[in-house]
Amino acid sequence: MVLAHRLAGGDDYPAFARLFPELDTGDPVPSPAHWAAEIAPNTWFFDQHGVAVGYLFFERLAGVGYIRHVIVAAGHRGRGLGLAMLRAVAAELRATGCATWCLNVKPGNLPAVGLYQRLGMREAYRSTALRFTWAQTEALPAPRKLLTTRAIEPLEEPVIEAAFALPGGQLAGGREAGRVLMRLVDPAEPAAVHLGFASFNPDFPGAFPFRVAEPAFAAPLLAGLRPHARPDLPGMGIVAEADPNLTAHMLAIGATIHLEFCHFKGPVPDDMS
Repeated sequence: MVLAHRLAGGDDYPAFARLFPELDTGDPVPSPAHWAAEIAPNTWFFDQHGVAVGYLFFERLAGVGYIRHVIVAAGHRGRGLGLAMLRAVAAELRATGCATWCLNVKPGNLPAVGLYQRLGMREAYRSTALRFTWAQTEALPAPRKLLTTRAIEPLEEPVIEAAFALPGGQLAGGREAGRVLMRLVDPAEPAAVHLGFASFNPDFPGAFPFRVAEPAFAAPLLAGLRPHARPDLPGMGIVAEADPNLTAHMLAIGATIHLEFCHFKGPVPDDMS
C-alpha cells in the first residue's frame, strides 16, 4: 500500500468538501474561509495514485495532539488506511513533543472505537452537542449572582486553560483562527477566571469549548456572545463536555441534541504496528 501524505494546500478545498460529509455529523461543509483559516493549516491529505483518499485534521498543543477529523473515503475503507494515517501523525506528534493524543468519536462508530482502543486510547468522558436559537436563550434563568462578560486577554489564556483542565495552546489556536474568545467576570472578583468562557465561531455558528462552572452561568455567557452573532444565522450550538447538568439545563429551554460523542485519550504509542 503506497500512501503519501502532504500538508493541505490552497487547491484542496474541493477534496475537503468531498470528504467532509464522511464524518457523518450532520454539520454543513465549512466555508472556504473557515477551511483556509482554521482547518487547512493543520490538515494532512493522504493520496494514493495521485487521488486524495483521506485527510487528517489535527492540532499540536502543549504536549497533546488533538485529532479533530479522521476521514477515509468510503470506497477505501477496510484496507488499513486509518491505521496508516494515524501512524504517520503519531510520528509527527512524538517528534514535536506530544506524549498524549485525544479525539472525539461517536460511540456507535464501532470500527473507529475499536481502532482507537487498539492504539491504547480509552474513553475519558462523554459530551453532547446542543443546538438552539438565540431567542430560546432568553428563557434561561439568571444565575444567583450578577456576572458580566469581556474578551479574554492573551495573558489570561494559560490561566483559563489550567482552570478548566484544557491542553495548553487551545485558546491561542482559536484566537489565530479568528474565534471570539469571551469569559465571565464577577464584578466583585474580576480576576477570577474559573466561572466560564467560550471560544465562539460566528460563521459556524457555535462555541467549542464552552465551559461554565454552573449551568446557570450559561445565560450571561451566551448573552455576552450574542452581539457577536451573525444576524442572518438565528441558530447557535454549544458542546457540553462531561457536563450532563448543562445539557439538562439547555434542554429545558427547548435546545435539541445534535450529536453525542465520546472523548478518547491516551499516550501516543511508539510502535503502531
